[in-house]
Amino acid sequence: MKNIRIAPIASLILAGGLSLSAPACLLAQDPGRAPLTQEQAQTQDEQSTMNSFSGKVTKGENGKFMLEDVTKSSSYALDDQKTAKKFVGKSVVVTGTLDQNTNIIHVKKIELAA
Repeated sequence: MKNIRIAPIASLILAGGLSLSAPACLLAQDPGRAPLTQEQAQTQDEQSTMNSFSGKVTKGENGKFMLEDVTKSSSYALDDQKTAKKFVGKSVVVTGTLDQNTNIIHVKKIELAA
């Protein structure tokens, strides 16, 4: 008999706890929009920090292709080695995001400079 009495009480407590937490979950979401996945959030971050870098594609001492910007006396590693290889020795504009910690440009596209 005690088990029968505890079950309804436990279910009431559980239901009460859920009803208190449900409004908080609903307030956190924009009703007109589905929540972003991690990939979508990352894409949004990348688009907001996308930049253009001008320079010449060269092969670095480590054999990796790099972008040399002589006007700023700096060079950047390029994460898309396959695309960079097509532009070795040419003046280009690289569109992408710069990871300042590693000095690597995460390449979105590479185009010949005008």
